[in-house]
Amino acid sequence: MKRIILPALLFGALSTIFIISCKEKNNNAITPTYKNLAQGTGANPCINCITVTGTSTVTNPATQNSALQVGGSNPGWSYDGCATSPNTLTGHNGNTTVQLTFGGGAVATGTYALTPNLPLAGQARMIVTNAPGQPDGIAWYSKSGSVSVITGTAGTTATFNNIQCLQYSFLFPVVTVSGNLTCI
Repeated sequence: MKRIILPALLFGALSTIFIISCKEKNNNAITPTYKNLAQGTGANPCINCITVTGTSTVTNPATQNSALQVGGSNPGWSYDGCATSPNTLTGHNGNTTVQLTFGGGAVATGTYALTPNLPLAGQARMIVTNAPGQPDGIAWYSKSGSVSVITGTAGTTATFNNIQCLQYSFLFPVVTVSGNLTCI
């Protein structure tokens, strides 16, 4: 009889340990699950927990329109040489930079339509960085308009008037640019 009782007790003890270890435990921890099985709002298992989805709202650091007069009788403007880049005219005044990039190769005499995108043949793009009256580090791109270019042995001059430049992400405010860029 002792031979039967000892294995029966051992079997019973092992069965009890096995049953206890297989029992589902609920420790109230947040665990991943499928959306249709989750509880809470929007299948968020932790209703009071902050969850970030999507993108954050970007605010514009610029708040007011401004104007910029380039070159001409305004002191302080310097220009990159024509040999620096045959399809680009660049002017500097302090930390303000105005750059005209022309599509279709070297700049030639004519009228070019301004675009905010990379220019194609017959187009140009104006980029203004660090415009006066605006926060530093912002690039402003020409919205539309035109620029007249005259090339000759004395160099190249591009003339423009009331060109509205915007940021890529915002339609307000506007930097209005007039004047001329030259290179020798």
